[in-house]
Amino acid sequence: MAEPPARQHWPDLPAEQRPVPGARLWRTLRGLRRRGVLTVRRIGCALLVLLVVVVAGLVLLDRTIDGITALFGDEPEPVPGNTFDSVTPSTTASSGSENIDRITRRDRLIVGVQRVPGLVERDPQTRAYSGFDIALAGLVARELGVDPADTAFKTLPGGYRESVLATGEADLVLGGYAITEQRSADVAFAGPYLRSPQRLAVPAGRAGELDPLRDGTVCAVEDSPTALSLAPRLGERLVTRGSLDTCAALLGNRVDALAGDEVLLAGVLADDPELQLSGAPLGETRYGIGLAPGDDVLARRVREVLRTAVEDGTWARLYAEHLGTPVPEPPPLNG
Repeated sequence: MAEPPARQHWPDLPAEQRPVPGARLWRTLRGLRRRGVLTVRRIGCALLVLLVVVVAGLVLLDRTIDGITALFGDEPEPVPGNTFDSVTPSTTASSGSENIDRITRRDRLIVGVQRVPGLVERDPQTRAYSGFDIALAGLVARELGVDPADTAFKTLPGGYRESVLATGEADLVLGGYAITEQRSADVAFAGPYLRSPQRLAVPAGRAGELDPLRDGTVCAVEDSPTALSLAPRLGERLVTRGSLDTCAALLGNRVDALAGDEVLLAGVLADDPELQLSGAPLGETRYGIGLAPGDDVLARRVREVLRTAVEDGTWARLYAEHLGTPVPEPPPLNG
């Protein structure tokens, strides 16, 4: 029978490389080497086992940390019914409206306004805005998920309201923004949320002296529904200006009467008690919330805000608070 192969031993180290004689570690290693315990193969196996143990320990530690994080962290709950039991995305999903998404990212609503007594007013000391339209803007802000208190208001000249909607500088336009056929070609409207009869205002002392529509001159706001309705009837006897305040400065000189809807005329009458309404209503002005065209999602949500306000009584309460009593029937909403 063949003899088993002799064990392989490490060669003896040269004298200059040997550790100090008598060292305990060296004696132990030398004894293990002589007994054949420390072979190249066994050392390699030991290193492999050690590596496996270290990797397994790291994996176990990572899972333990993940478990603790899941227990005490703020991770969202799994979506019910999801086949893969995935978690709710941390990013906000698109609303389907670029304008609404922009409002959400900005976390603020921007509203273009004009000063109209009862609708949009600003306290000269606090600089705070108030009015019927301001309250409606707050309802829209809340519906879109932003704080109404953070709403930014931009006071705009009449000719700039369409452009700020087109460029995205304002999300809404309010403040006596009348719905007209011309504007409807460039602006989407939610509403009408308010109707106001068109009237004449004349100096109290001349109320019965002449009929301005037949014999006199009348001043109205340029491109307003009142001016558009009176233009075919009056021709050159209709004078237009940028505001009713400017028209009022012409009374007794160039014009005999002012024309506008009752909401607009209310501010002029409050400043000049010598003026009074005269004659029967000439027509009706319908006010709406101006929106960027082509955004059906935003338009639908704003219309729903108005519809809810009418149905739950908020509209009537705000009208009484800002425009007085008696409270009329709210107008039927389009769309």
